[in-house]
Amino acid sequence: MEKILLIRLSSLGDIVLTTPAIRAIRAYFPKAYIAMLVAKQSADVLRQNPHLNEIIQFNRHANDKDTGEMLRIIRILRQRKFALTFDFQRKFRTELLMYFSGASERVGKGKLCTIRVPEQGNKHATERYFDLLHAAGIPAENRQLEMFLSKTERADACYAFEEAGVSEMQLKVGLFPGAGWKLREWMPERFASIGDRLVQHFNAQVIVFGGPKETELVNTVTSLMNAPAIPFAGTLQIRQLAACIEKCDLFLTNDTGPMHIAAAMGTPTVALFGPGNHIRFQPLGDSHTTIRHDVPCNPCKQFTEKCKDNICMKKITVDEVWDSICQIIG
Repeated sequence: MEKILLIRLSSLGDIVLTTPAIRAIRAYFPKAYIAMLVAKQSADVLRQNPHLNEIIQFNRHANDKDTGEMLRIIRILRQRKFALTFDFQRKFRTELLMYFSGASERVGKGKLCTIRVPEQGNKHATERYFDLLHAAGIPAENRQLEMFLSKTERADACYAFEEAGVSEMQLKVGLFPGAGWKLREWMPERFASIGDRLVQHFNAQVIVFGGPKETELVNTVTSLMNAPAIPFAGTLQIRQLAACIEKCDLFLTNDTGPMHIAAAMGTPTVALFGPGNHIRFQPLGDSHTTIRHDVPCNPCKQFTEKCKDNICMKKITVDEVWDSICQIIG
């Protein structure tokens, strides 16, 4: 049996973006044993994926992540006796892991690869992953993202909404005002303005989502609204968040991991891009809309704190976001 290892340690959204490549590899190797090495903190997005036989978790928060944790993972990889590996991360750490796995065929970017695939131009992340597959002779075209939830997880989302007072019969719109990087965040007062318009014009239920560290931000948005909104911050794990987003009729979000989760769950999404690379990371498909403005400094150097005015996010107006939402809602 062919044994194949896929590597993408981080981050949440980037791992969701590998799902089309995972699906294509399974289609080409229907009887292979396919494992994926991911960071423990993001592994849940791949749970129950039928195209994977195993998820191997790397603890990036371990005190000995550069020594003991690396050695632990290398031992696991060598025990599995993989023949073919793909390095979707294309970093030195992941290239080393691929090399020390003992696999005879290694597809990636660096000098330790047996099939070297240079990064070519600015293209969507799914296409960049497909470049690795194509170099190994694996066809891949369908770029639809996917996550797989159980009936129980979907039922739990129904219960959570019911407990929060969310009605099944009303239009439900999710807002995600947070981001992994402060400069990617649209202004809270503008999210609040959109929320008020949704209630006023569509009698929508506005659900404001946030991660464990975004409770204050979520409360700020809800307090700035004149109309009532339902806060969901700090209480949902990744898969619970995915199940709740799936129940929304629309999702308005910054450029962040839940944006990719929404696309994977098939929820129409309006994505707000500022310093990030929209060509590489925007949600694909006719049901999604990306809003951004050209500025001289875009795309920004990732996670810089030198930006003084955040002009790329400030240029996105409430009116243009509202127009996009109205086109989707009809």
